[in-house]
Amino acid sequence: MAEEQRLSEHATFDFMETADIGGTNAQNAGGDIAMANYRRVMAYVEIGTWNATDNLDTAQLQQALTSGGGTRVDLTTSASGGNYDTDNPVDADGDFVVFEAKGEDFTVNTLYAFVRLNVAASTDNGTDNVTGVLIRYQFQRRVKELQGAAVTGEKVYVDTNT
Repeated sequence: MAEEQRLSEHATFDFMETADIGGTNAQNAGGDIAMANYRRVMAYVEIGTWNATDNLDTAQLQQALTSGGGTRVDLTTSASGGNYDTDNPVDADGDFVVFEAKGEDFTVNTLYAFVRLNVAASTDNGTDNVTGVLIRYQFQRRVKELQGAAVTGEKVYVDTNT
């Protein structure tokens, strides 16, 4: 029988707080975060209240040399015919985009070891809310409280002893 593994022991989450991005952009809260010891990354972006005449013009994962961004390059493309096809963008409440990438997809020979989620809407004809989450997973070993050490009233783990 395979050993059970709690998601909290091999994955971490970094949220992109709901924001009105009309005419601007947004990223996950942690910015460029390290992929060290993780085998995979995924992101989920969902449109909330959205002006019908606007589009989510950019949706992509980007890789960087440092946690401060340094030199950033696209891990997924956001263009006409790209991974996120800007000819067919999401543009309505409830529409979503899911990204998946493996560690070997990164430009490892030049040490790109950080990732961020980036979204943008170039027009602003009203409210354009978007929210998302970046999830790094398949950590190299099980780690209790991988997201951060438990602190009463701040970082709480709830387990039903499963």
